[in-house]
Amino acid sequence: MVKQEIKKESVVADFLYSYVFINLMHLAYSLISLFDSKARRGLRGRAELFSALKDNISRVPEDKRIWFHASSLGEFEQAKPIIEILKKSGYHIIASFFSPSGYEYSRNYQFADVVTYLPIDTPTNARKFISIVKPQVAVIMRYDLWMNHLKEAKRRGTKIILADATFPIKLFQRATFLKNFYKQLYGIPHEILTTTREHKKMFDFFLGSDVATVVGDTRFDRVFSRSVTNNVTKALPFSIDKARKTVLVLGSVWHRDIEIVSGGLKRLLGKLQSLSVVIVPHEPTTEEVGRIRQEFPEAKVLSELKEEDGNNFSALIVDRVGILTQLYVLADVAYVGGGFGAGVHSVLEPAVYGVPIITGPRIERSDEAVKLLETGGLFYVKDQAGAYRLLHRMVVDDAARKKAGKVAKTFVDQHLGASDAVAARIRELCPG
Repeated sequence: MVKQEIKKESVVADFLYSYVFINLMHLAYSLISLFDSKARRGLRGRAELFSALKDNISRVPEDKRIWFHASSLGEFEQAKPIIEILKKSGYHIIASFFSPSGYEYSRNYQFADVVTYLPIDTPTNARKFISIVKPQVAVIMRYDLWMNHLKEAKRRGTKIILADATFPIKLFQRATFLKNFYKQLYGIPHEILTTTREHKKMFDFFLGSDVATVVGDTRFDRVFSRSVTNNVTKALPFSIDKARKTVLVLGSVWHRDIEIVSGGLKRLLGKLQSLSVVIVPHEPTTEEVGRIRQEFPEAKVLSELKEEDGNNFSALIVDRVGILTQLYVLADVAYVGGGFGAGVHSVLEPAVYGVPIITGPRIERSDEAVKLLETGGLFYVKDQAGAYRLLHRMVVDDAARKKAGKVAKTFVDQHLGASDAVAARIRELCPG
């Protein structure tokens, strides 16, 4: 009787998801596209999806096909070290995205044989997509599970891995009424490879069995590999004499971050000729750059900098996207933005260079920020006075700065290797 009730609930959930929720989502996406260019690009990109996919994949051998799916660019960055290991062994990679930003940035990625949008998750689309791709293994990065595509892949014999998995506790807290649906959804993958032991425990408890395996977080491998090949300094129209200068990089900062730290920075810049500040706004729009220039009237702007300016600046505003992760190589201290908003941005990017990190207080959504706080590689501030005291200490106290930086670098080094573990598991499921 209980099994019959569970099966009935599953059928109802499938129907509501496939024929009500997905259609409503598509309708909402279409309406949003009337006003939002990103959504509009996503719809246009899917217009000829299947014909383009058939043409592109016709040149890819059917054996050793691994399908990687990521919601957007950030999640795909986590997949790259796994993909690059597999390519060395002759595997063929199909990469799909839900987000236009991920697809557009990655469509020329050299290690993917095919890059495509994921179609809207209707049963019909799922059957078409999987029948064209024919993957031996599907690797879903972090959380972007689409039920119809995964069920169709599983039905056709594809082995499914959820990699870099973190238990979405906030989602479940907000939508407890969907508990049974999420149990069904997270029950589809053959394997759940988690980033930490804590997330494994939560997945096991939620799904009622020992289903998850701890392999670590591939983001550590990604930031490490990018640090090894970092040559951004050769492309910059300035140089910094690190023997004479202490450099503070403010990375991915929002207006609220600037409000908190600007007073203290002005005091420090007035007192310390040896200090240089590099400010990288999260969204370097003309308006935001203008607001920062009002706070720091003497600051130079990267796009206006000339080679003859050399390193003749105390503050520099970076109005260019895509280079922040590389700019951290210049830093002696990093302030990472977002901690006064939805949550702190990536702290691994400066940590890999052995840089101590300062943030706002909202770090609870970042496991690595919490761990770095516990071990002494990261500190957070709550107000302007606290920001000045901590910035002053990190800038002038060489011993404290180097100690915290060493902790940050050691933390990254100790967590390398997850990509090798995921790639090894894929090779076991799909031998070369």
